[in-house]
Amino acid sequence: LSEETLVRSIQSAIEFGSPVLLENVGERLDTALEPILLKQTFKQGGKNWIKLGENTVEWSPDFNLYICTKLRNPHYPPEVCTKVS
Repeated sequence: LSEETLVRSIQSAIEFGSPVLLENVGERLDTALEPILLKQTFKQGGKNWIKLGENTVEWSPDFNLYICTKLRNPHYPPEVCTKVS
């Protein structure tokens, strides 16, 4: 998937509360995932929203992001480890 298609797919999943599985992730994560990993949501009009790039999307509490890798012993920097739970 291109980055634009990936971001659109994730935005749709966030809005509708669908899970997203990212497979074969290397040791570097795309910076477009940063607001999701940090859960940078804000309240507006009684709803939770998140800003992804130029778009603002309603945050569904049912949304889950799963990240998988084929690396046997991946080494992620501490900054990445603190963002993921």
